[in-house]
Amino acid sequence: MKIVNQQQYQYWDGEAGAIWVRLQQRLDALLAPFTEASIASLGSISGKRVLDLGCGCGDSAVQLASLGADVLGIDLSRPMLAQANARRRLPDNPRFEHADGALFSTQQPFDLMYSRFGAMFFEEPIKAFENLLQVLRPGGELRLVCWQAPKYNPWMSVAGQAIAPWAVEVEPPRDPRGPGPFAFSDQQYVQSLLEQSGFADLTFTEIKKSLQVASNLEDAVAFQQSIGPAARVFKSLPDASLDAAIAAMSEALLPFVTATGVVMEGAVWLIAGKRN
Repeated sequence: MKIVNQQQYQYWDGEAGAIWVRLQQRLDALLAPFTEASIASLGSISGKRVLDLGCGCGDSAVQLASLGADVLGIDLSRPMLAQANARRRLPDNPRFEHADGALFSTQQPFDLMYSRFGAMFFEEPIKAFENLLQVLRPGGELRLVCWQAPKYNPWMSVAGQAIAPWAVEVEPPRDPRGPGPFAFSDQQYVQSLLEQSGFADLTFTEIKKSLQVASNLEDAVAFQQSIGPAARVFKSLPDASLDAAIAAMSEALLPFVTATGVVMEGAVWLIAGKRN
């Protein structure tokens, strides 16, 4: 398989993919409010050919197939694709393929390209979406679910900010538009790159949801050490700093503890467009 997104391939085909497989059920439940809202926005998809871009462990692909669509999910992560294949409900639907969306091609175009948090990781997004435009039939639709800025997603930002002072190696400022979960948070930037790629009739709908992050504070702290921006910082901490960092993380998450568990806000863009 040809790959141009080598860094993302190494990341998702390795440890990150294994972590998402291990936490698959929990992450599906956490992200369910956005999955349900985005799929509901599609209307009837029975009989349509759907490409699920960056399908991961297959949650959205399985749901799309259950609504009568003929679904192909593609992803860079072989561990996540193996998990997706294992949970398929129908013999041949959805199907899954190990592929880089920047190079993916098909002989039979799709009616819809859908992506739940799988579109923000291209090193050259304009070239990638120019390629992806070609896999849609004329009039084919685009639906992307992408995170808004970190400040609107405290479940992914609060813990990392709390433990940052203990990091031994200070990372250089990240390119906010570089491959990563928040690469498509700037509406004007994303609209421009999709228009340059050839997509038309673009709309951005804001969706905000309360997310059940954990059952209690201790569980929330452990979860943040496993996944997301805080996990990357936590893995770099020296042993002498661990107790203090965990205490800071607990203090930062404490205001989000409710009678039903740790509940934090999340916000996404639901981006719609089409190929003329």
